[in-house]
Amino acid sequence: MKKDVMLIVNYWHFEQEKASSRYRTFANILCEKYDLEVVTSTFCHLTKKQREVQTLSLDKLPYKMTLQYEKGYKKNIGFDRISSYKQFGKNVKKYLETRKKPDLIIVSVPSLRVADEVTKYANKNNIPVIVDIQDLWPEAFKMALSIPIISDILFYPMKKQADRIYSRADKIMAVSDTYVVRGLKCNKKDSKGLSIYIGSDSELIKQKTANIEIDKPNNEFWIGYVGALGHSYDIESVIKAIKILNNEGIENIKFLVMGEGVLKEHFKQVAIENEVNVDFTGLLEYGTMMKTLMACDVAVNPIIGKSVSSIINKVADYSAAGVPVINTQNSLEYRKLLEDNNAGLSVENGNIFALAEAIKALYTDDLLRKTMSENSTKMYDKYFDRQKSYPRLIDEIEKLLENEKE
Repeated sequence: MKKDVMLIVNYWHFEQEKASSRYRTFANILCEKYDLEVVTSTFCHLTKKQREVQTLSLDKLPYKMTLQYEKGYKKNIGFDRISSYKQFGKNVKKYLETRKKPDLIIVSVPSLRVADEVTKYANKNNIPVIVDIQDLWPEAFKMALSIPIISDILFYPMKKQADRIYSRADKIMAVSDTYVVRGLKCNKKDSKGLSIYIGSDSELIKQKTANIEIDKPNNEFWIGYVGALGHSYDIESVIKAIKILNNEGIENIKFLVMGEGVLKEHFKQVAIENEVNVDFTGLLEYGTMMKTLMACDVAVNPIIGKSVSSIINKVADYSAAGVPVINTQNSLEYRKLLEDNNAGLSVENGNIFALAEAIKALYTDDLLRKTMSENSTKMYDKYFDRQKSYPRLIDEIEKLLENEKE
């Protein structure tokens, strides 16, 4: 008889919402071995809208899908979001109390409220629980609302809540080694944790890009960016760095910005003022986005200095596309990954002259660009391919279930 496993996540993405999804990949792997139930929200974080359940074809999924009501929110940062998660957490708690006890639970962070309720329930009922850290809260909120002393006081309850959650976990899992370390600081049950990068699915990429052609003029040098156009991303510095190179006579650079966000119009204005060739493509279908990245000469990861993010979505796509990366993110883990694998260049955050020099180095040196491109592909195969990294979760689940028998 198969074991009963629950996967409880706020940030679930149905296939029609997002092509590549961490938890959908996990679910597809888990349901082959276990009786799996996924519990998620009626509210879609990406669209900021309630899901139309009748359009989701839940009966065609190879696992049980349960949606619990959440009222939702309009902005990523605000008390409405915290209130919304509080409601979702209460509903998940009620559902757990009416459902038969599962053999094991996997719960994501954020949200803290949901994970708090779930880990408390799991410990009370002696159910092994894995906590998967996707993002660090309240650290991410403190970055957005950085007021000395006041921020520490304001977010102290949230920090204590996170500490409680991590302390209850039988296994700390996270999207990076950095986040694993944060979780383990509060945990006495787990000795080493489990780091599984968000990554991407190599088979999905092959499928999605199979019949797509990208028309790139031979005389253009393409720099690619994929992701949100918000306050965490320093697109402006990339534009100004390209302007420096334009002034030096390098005028065939095209910057492809693939994504949407609140600062899109601002970045467009910066491009116009600096007379830099920037193509704001908007959101692209996944296959088209990946094929466009593959046509780029380099990609940029321009994360602002105070960001607490670590190994994020876009770096897996960059690696899968086999492009060298010019990185401004301060994450030591990602900088070391690029350096150790010779797959890109990291420069000082906010320094447009250093950024321009890095672009110029890869622009002028074909061999360096080719070497780093090949190394980027090797790095993907080693660290980011979900086909190889995600099954490691099964090994950890089996260990926890075995411990329950003893």
